[in-house]
Amino acid sequence: MIDGLFDEKAIADKFANVFESVSVPNSLDRHKTLKAQFFTRYAEYVGENCGSINVDLVMKCIDSLKKGKASGLDGLMAEHLFYAHPVLSVHLSLLFTLILRYNLIPDAFGHSVVIPLLKNADGNQFTSANYRAITLSPVISKIYEMAMMALLDDKLDSDPLQFGFKRNSSCNHALLTLRTVVNHYVKDGSTVNICALDLSKAFDRVDHFALLQLLMDRHISKDIIGVMLDWFTRCFVCIRWCRKLLLLVSHSCWCTTRWYLIATFICCVHGCSYYKN
Repeated sequence: MIDGLFDEKAIADKFANVFESVSVPNSLDRHKTLKAQFFTRYAEYVGENCGSINVDLVMKCIDSLKKGKASGLDGLMAEHLFYAHPVLSVHLSLLFTLILRYNLIPDAFGHSVVIPLLKNADGNQFTSANYRAITLSPVISKIYEMAMMALLDDKLDSDPLQFGFKRNSSCNHALLTLRTVVNHYVKDGSTVNICALDLSKAFDRVDHFALLQLLMDRHISKDIIGVMLDWFTRCFVCIRWCRKLLLLVSHSCWCTTRWYLIATFICCVHGCSYYKN
């Protein structure tokens, strides 16, 4: 039972509404303004050359996939690619090159499964508010994302004091830094005042057109921005609850790429000078 509902289809529908509601823009007027600004800039935008996706890069991405993960809607797992004939990397590199050249992705890249996962086992297990969305994306789309992020690696740097949404970084690093700074001043008899801002639903509610314009500010390749723009419009997910799947049109709030980009966005939000310097 979830939110007083017993029917599996009704519960899946409930989760679909909950997860979709957190992915809408905070302000529709602001969203329209950002959209108009983006397309005005995009028409004249050039950007820097991003390089190419070759066979070696694809093979490296396949080797770095985590094994034993669940499959997406296509039924493919990392093991299917890892143990496939090496010629697969050649075909994938050709596919990814075409995607980058024409700024179009296959529809299947945007088809994912979302599974509601309990947040707090000690909390109320019968309310949808105690569940978060876990997305199972097509494994081939993950390979492409990894290759694309490899091309952007030197463009997505952020302030060393930005700990969230970054690889090999967590709350523990932020807490250690906070304690070190506080102890330094308290030891000398100073008073430390702390202001904490809770960016509620920050990841889900980031406007895509604001994010893409930040990438323009960093001179990201127009081809990569074009691919992201197309990807954001093709995301469809199915909510899986028990044996029920419910099709939901997503606002791409579960697109994996955004985990790599959100650190850049947060860095700009709090006005860090790391990139400017």
